[in-house]
Amino acid sequence: MLMPPTRATLPLQEILELSLLAGLLVHQSGGDTARTSATIRRMALALGASRADTVVSSLNIGVTVEQDKLRETAFRKAPHMGANFTMLTAVARLVEAVEEQRIDADTARAQLDEIVRQPHFYPHWLIAMLVGVSCGGFAALFGGDTVAIACTTLGSGTGMALRLFLHRRHYVPFMFAMASSLTAMLVTGLLLKLVHSGTQEAAMAASVLFLIPGVPFINGAADLFHANYLNGMVRIMMGVLFVIGIAVGVSLALRIL
Repeated sequence: MLMPPTRATLPLQEILELSLLAGLLVHQSGGDTARTSATIRRMALALGASRADTVVSSLNIGVTVEQDKLRETAFRKAPHMGANFTMLTAVARLVEAVEEQRIDADTARAQLDEIVRQPHFYPHWLIAMLVGVSCGGFAALFGGDTVAIACTTLGSGTGMALRLFLHRRHYVPFMFAMASSLTAMLVTGLLLKLVHSGTQEAAMAASVLFLIPGVPFINGAADLFHANYLNGMVRIMMGVLFVIGIAVGVSLALRIL
């Protein structure tokens, strides 16, 4: 019968670095404040720290780890990069493996590096295409006819492609929300002018649904329920800026059309 490996005493600096890296991946992949803090603490304690105290803000994370009356503290910049549930799941499984002593610190570091290097998303062309199809499905749910569904699919796919393009170039959320909603609405509206559809309203309404900021609102509400009021309000305000950008883009498109 195989016995679990004996946990070796790690240098405090190595515990600190591994814990911060795990928390950084969670924070940048859409995890809320409570999940990020729990990931850092669990990793630090599993690696041999006797205590770990965390600080998580909207753009920074930090931790102080303690071991044999020695303390180390470090902070990292952690801007939000978008939702990535594949990475969240991978980090959660790694932390569980460290806690159960199925992997050691060297293996954990190698796996964290592998998680960082792996592709974060599906190909952008595939994302744009499937987002267009999903918005076309919403148009169908709203009672749109076949022409309206086709126009919505093309318009939303174009808007999503622009959003991905601007996001790669680090435009602020308000800007790419406005530009993407404007593009999606314009393309959908112009296509509807070229072909006849009796359900234009359904197509126009569904063409910008891909921009609804569900993750910031959900994480903001989760932070508020966990008494992380500052981070909760920051996430909610990020979602509000998204909505304002969508509204401005839709208004401009309707004026042009």
